[in-house]
Order: sequence, then C-alpha cells, then structure tokens
Amino acid sequence: MKTAGLLLLVIALGTGAFIGLRSVFADVNPDSPEFYFTRLAYSESPNGCCRHRGGFRQRTMPVPPPFDCPEFGGRNFFPPQGWGWGTDYPGGDCKFMGGIHRLTGMRVSPNPNVIGVKDPRLFKFPFVYIVEPGGMYFDDQDAGIMREYLLRGGFLFADDFWGLREGGNFAAQMRKVFPERALEVIPLTDEVFHTFFDVESLIQVPNQGQGCYGGPTFEVYDDTEPRVYGIRDDNGRLMVIATYNSDFGDAWEYMDLPCYPEKYSGRAYRVGMNIMIYAMTH
Repeated sequence: MKTAGLLLLVIALGTGAFIGLRSVFADVNPDSPEFYFTRLAYSESPNGCCRHRGGFRQRTMPVPPPFDCPEFGGRNFFPPQGWGWGTDYPGGDCKFMGGIHRLTGMRVSPNPNVIGVKDPRLFKFPFVYIVEPGGMYFDDQDAGIMREYLLRGGFLFADDFWGLREGGNFAAQMRKVFPERALEVIPLTDEVFHTFFDVESLIQVPNQGQGCYGGPTFEVYDDTEPRVYGIRDDNGRLMVIATYNSDFGDAWEYMDLPCYPEKYSGRAYRVGMNIMIYAMTH
C-alpha cells in the first residue's frame, strides 16, 4: 500500500535518529503535546490577489471551530477544505501530524491549531504555517505583531505560492514586517536542509491534480522554478522560510492517495520534518 511504503521508506532512512529526537522535545509534563502544528489565519489582500480554483478570492475565510482529526490523520481522509489561509485545512494538518506521530512517537497535538494574527495566544506557539501567501495581507498592526513574534523566537513557514505576482505579494507583506531585511535564497548547504534528513536537491512538489494526472508540475508560467527563501535575524537564525513554486500542503494531505506520486509526498514530509526540527531547536 502506498502509505505503508512511504512510512517504511522514511523509517528506513532515519530510525536511529528519531529515537534521540524524543529527548530534544522533552516536556516537563509527560502528557502535554511537544508540538502544535499551528496554522496562521491571515486577512486576504484587498486587491483580490491571487488565484483560487481559477478565480480571485474576495473575502477572508473565518476561523472555524476546533476540529478533531481521525486517529493518526485517518486513511482515505479527504474532507472538504477551505480557501486562502484554509487551503488544505483540515486534511493537510491532520495527515502531517499523523505522519510525524507515527514516525517519531513524539507527542504532537493531533488536531489543527488555528491562530489569527491578532490573537494574543499566538505567542504561545513558536511555529506557524501559512499557505497561499500570494493572497495574504498584513495591516500595520499585523506587521508589528509578526515582527515581535519572529524576533522573540517565533518561526514562520510559508508554502504554496506560485509565479511573480504571488511571489511579489508575499515579498511585499514581509517588507512590512522587516523593511530592513530582504528575502534570500536558502542554499541546500544550509542547516535547515540537514537537521534530520539530508536534502541534497530541490524538486518541485505539485498539487494533487498535477501530481496525479501528469503535465507540468508548476502552476504559473511566468516563473516556474522551485526555490526556498528565508529571512534571518541578526544571529543568522532563520525566522522565515518559504517554499515557493511548490505545494507541500497537498503532498501531506494526499500522501495516501494512490495516484499521488510517492516521490513528492516523501520529499514534502522530509523537508517539513527538517523545518519543524529547525524551528523548535533554534
């Protein structure tokens, strides 16, 4: 079965290191989660940028009530999903944390954790994930909060944005947060690519449809190459990492869909795990 094949492959690559990883995330309370996959609920761009299922979004998805995932993320669990910041929610969150739990034995929170930018609870969670930041909009208050959050040790992982328009919007929003710091291309020699798995090359991780049915793996034709961008603090710590021209969320969510190629889901889990470890140890 595809799921079993992926898990066996990942376990074969790193069983010994996973045993040691448990102590890295040790918690005073043995029953409390060691990690929350926290999804950041942002506001949509007033310009209507950018694509969503072929059109332009006009409103921000509200924060939903808490969602309980099936055990270990479920099998053949493909629930209806949201839009904007809620793309691949809740399926991607459930599947990714289910996979991490199965592979590591870590006490990850099994359910999605959604936090708005202005929610004061944001500072309780050192890792946040945003999807489709090509349509993200930060007002001045949002930018100030995110600046404080990141400089105080928080970490932001941005995913699933494609082409020059969406890339430009993400860069513009991050300039509001850090006008003095530019996005930089992160080389494959960087520590973030070697915290657990050694990632020696970049591959483009496509959405479910393109992964299953073939054709080009990119979504926008004006810039097709996958790149990983980041922003560092004064000590060189990555505060922001962005997987541009790739869709890790789909690869997590559809990892057990028979038609979705294992090479994409396996890579997304490896890189996601590396980023998660980096964020929680720096």
